[in-house]
Amino acid sequence: MAQANPNAAVRAANGLVGTTHVLSVDDVSTVSVEAACLEAQNEFFTVVAVEDDVANDGCHIVLQGSGATPSITGTTLVATFG
Repeated sequence: MAQANPNAAVRAANGLVGTTHVLSVDDVSTVSVEAACLEAQNEFFTVVAVEDDVANDGCHIVLQGSGATPSITGTTLVATFG
């Protein structure tokens, strides 16, 4: 999330603590959104958002936490903020 200061200058920010990662679940018939979220939690990430599209390929999940880039089975990293 971008932030604006009183003079309207915009700077990058993520609004949450730490690094935030957006991932897309590639094929929900292979790896469910629930399974991807569970793996992320087991890897010490916090799941901060899940797109309301859990039954379809391409559903996005948003993770936060560990300084490492997440490598979650069946997902593709879309963006990293922080």
